[in-house]
Amino acid sequence: MALVIEAPESAGEPPRWLLVRRPDDDPDLPGVWGLPAGSYAAGETDEALVRRIGREKLGVETEDLGRLSEGHVDRTGYRLDMRLHAARIVAGEPRVPQSVPGVTQYSEWGWSPPVELRDGARRGSLCCRLALAVRDKTLRQRRETAGRGRVRA
Repeated sequence: MALVIEAPESAGEPPRWLLVRRPDDDPDLPGVWGLPAGSYAAGETDEALVRRIGREKLGVETEDLGRLSEGHVDRTGYRLDMRLHAARIVAGEPRVPQSVPGVTQYSEWGWSPPVELRDGARRGSLCCRLALAVRDKTLRQRRETAGRGRVRA
């Protein structure tokens, strides 16, 4: 699962998401900027995994706002299935890396426009591809809604 966490809104600013940088020695996507993510433990619910990603990867308390998308990619020797969820930080300020052994820890984090996920998508990041598809769909829907509200002469 990967999380889309939108920055608190500022009037007139475009949306920014919490992006994280994978470590340079990561075996799959070294140095790639993407979304905070984690793998399910046996029997773990979506809501519990969202909370655990917040604690173990970012040092914050997070709340699940629902599933946005899902998809898969075939990698050498396995298939990666992923769910993309919207989440929000309810307590704390992100800090990376955390001192939780056995899970990938991020080397940097920041609030950035979703377009910054393009490099990760090109390099094979499934969470980046799913997030950009959700963003593009949302932008199309906003344009269509705005277009219906106009009066044409």
